[in-house]
Amino acid sequence: MKIGFIGLGRMGFALARSLLKNQRQVVVYDTNAEVMRQLEKQGAVVAQDVASLCQQVDMVFTMLPGPAQVKAVALGENGIIAHLRPGAIYIDMSTVDVDTVDLLGESFARANIIFGDAPVGRLAMHADKGESLFMLGIDVQHLPQVEPILYRMGTTIHHCGPAGSGTRTKIINNMMVLCYCQINSEALVLAKSLGLDIQKTFDVLTSTTASNGQLKEKWPKKVLAGDLTPGFDITLGYKDISLAANAGAARQIALPVCDTTKNIFRMALAAGKAGQDTSCLTDFWAEANAIEKIRL
Repeated sequence: MKIGFIGLGRMGFALARSLLKNQRQVVVYDTNAEVMRQLEKQGAVVAQDVASLCQQVDMVFTMLPGPAQVKAVALGENGIIAHLRPGAIYIDMSTVDVDTVDLLGESFARANIIFGDAPVGRLAMHADKGESLFMLGIDVQHLPQVEPILYRMGTTIHHCGPAGSGTRTKIINNMMVLCYCQINSEALVLAKSLGLDIQKTFDVLTSTTASNGQLKEKWPKKVLAGDLTPGFDITLGYKDISLAANAGAARQIALPVCDTTKNIFRMALAAGKAGQDTSCLTDFWAEANAIEKIRL
């Protein structure tokens, strides 16, 4: 099976590279020519555009910034739906809203193209090591075709239900992840203000039920080490928590913590944190409270 991969950003590049490392035939496309050249050196075939990529492959993955980009690439005049053969498989791995994934499902069903969604869990550093988790939404009959390919990019697959279920699960997952970013930051700033030894406090917090994956795995490698290069850009974090807030609003579901955290992300962006990792919220609140930046 020949695989197409569209969207070679921080996460997409790592996933495509894992396919190549696992001896899969991969055709890639991105608007950034440099990242395509890097993968070409590792054995990928570089496509000139989306149309030519689709004409060469049996399965296409997209990993794109958001709903607008996904709809343009998947449903546009020169997009996937117009050039991928009937019976082929298209899997979107992006984090999009419910309406977008449902539109994709309906549109590709009419085109007789198999559609599924497989948003990615865990961090970019896990993708670098081929240890991603996937929240897969697809008809169960297609699992034998799709799961072996996903296992070339990660270690864990949760089949969440039919197409659209993966996206719905990812929205909830990221809502929790991003709320953790805020509570972790509040806790560490308070600890610093109380004169506690941050390393000792961190050891306690990660050894009790207060622990969470963001604090335990990400914080020591990112903000607490002074590294704010984006494993998960706060701009994308704001987009993702907005998806959750909007989903709640559309269904008249009250999400007070989610809504508050969304506004905090917007405040951090207004304070110039765009382009930094989501863990930069710890620096944001340290600065807001005139506390020295917290480092281990």
